Amino acid sequence: MKIILSTLLLVTVANAQEWTRFRGPNGSGLATANLPAQLTEKDIAWSCTLPGTGHSSPVVWGDHVFVTCTPDARQAELAKRSVVSVNAKTGKVEWFREYATGGYKKHADNSFASPSCTVDAERVYAWFAGPDGSQLVALAQADGHEVWKRDLGTFKSQHGPGASPIVEKGVVYLQSSQDEPGSFIEAYDAATGKTLWKNELKGGQHSIATPCLAAKSSQLVSLSTDNGLLGLDPATGKQLWAISDIFKLRTVASPVITGEGWVVVQSGQGQAASEIKVVKGTAESKPEQAYEIVRIGAYVPTPIVVGDLLFLWKENGTVTCIRAATNEQLWSERVEGPYYASPICIGGKGGRIYNLTRAGELVSIAAGEKFELIQRFPLSEKESYATPAVSGGKMFVRTFSRLICIGK
Repeated sequence: MKIILSTLLLVTVANAQEWTRFRGPNGSGLATANLPAQLTEKDIAWSCTLPGTGHSSPVVWGDHVFVTCTPDARQAELAKRSVVSVNAKTGKVEWFREYATGGYKKHADNSFASPSCTVDAERVYAWFAGPDGSQLVALAQADGHEVWKRDLGTFKSQHGPGASPIVEKGVVYLQSSQDEPGSFIEAYDAATGKTLWKNELKGGQHSIATPCLAAKSSQLVSLSTDNGLLGLDPATGKQLWAISDIFKLRTVASPVITGEGWVVVQSGQGQAASEIKVVKGTAESKPEQAYEIVRIGAYVPTPIVVGDLLFLWKENGTVTCIRAATNEQLWSERVEGPYYASPICIGGKGGRIYNLTRAGELVSIAAGEKFELIQRFPLSEKESYATPAVSGGKMFVRTFSRLICIGK
């Protein structure tokens, strides 16, 4: 009986995990949920039409799913953005709060609602950025009323914003890396919005990478083209180490931490050029490159580490599996795309890796040392750039204008 109760408790805790930021816990993309290997329409719990469109990925806390939207992501003159709360059980839009931000030029594939929210037990945080000014806002989960707002100055990029804030242990971190001077990484008190510390960064080539935390060494890991890979003290912002010349190409994908505490970072350009580097030794503040991977990596999708395996998912659908500690390539196969979303994994090694095509197909493959395509599951809309979220045993998938809940 004790074994059964312990098992049930572990399953309950795992299924109740919160998905607080882009790509879930610490940006790892790792999740637990009891979903069937072959999905059908019967596995869709609900599908709701959002009050606008966008590319931001869902974040989840308890019974609330949060996304950002814009009235029409293709019209600059309607560059308003809103934070939307959807009930995770029913799919009903509970509230949305809209902000007028002004229009600006951006990449044709970008949206005025690309940065994802971040969320904790009380509040949801969103960053709205553009040449007319940028704002970091904190809204109450319950009803969306504004708790605080910080005006952070202008933001200029030829492609438009894409990085997302994160919140950890009562602190909100935001990296604003733009094409011109004025880039920074800043920490704010989650309850008040007060600045705890701020580091000025070199600008020049807009970076979309979202920071993460290296738990084993208690470091905030930041990546950008102009400043390289940085290890910061999350409490003070003090720079602990830096690899300043790690990349020359644009950093869009976010850094990922392996089980050994190594950091996987990626850069790219267009649809072909890519470079991935794996850095070790960050715990000793003497980081060094363990190895690099060229050509087979991606530009936009963030890699994923599952156990001892590193999976690279390219925009064109080329997926490559590598043994993370040794750079031994186990397989490389084509999974028809194209893709802008980043892969997530349910069930760890031996489970399933999911990604969403730009045409709205939810694709799953085996998270193992041998390639296996498990399913291609078409969704209701033929456009999606967002990364799925998993919480409460369910998967939440955002298409261009809809939010879909999969799981009973």
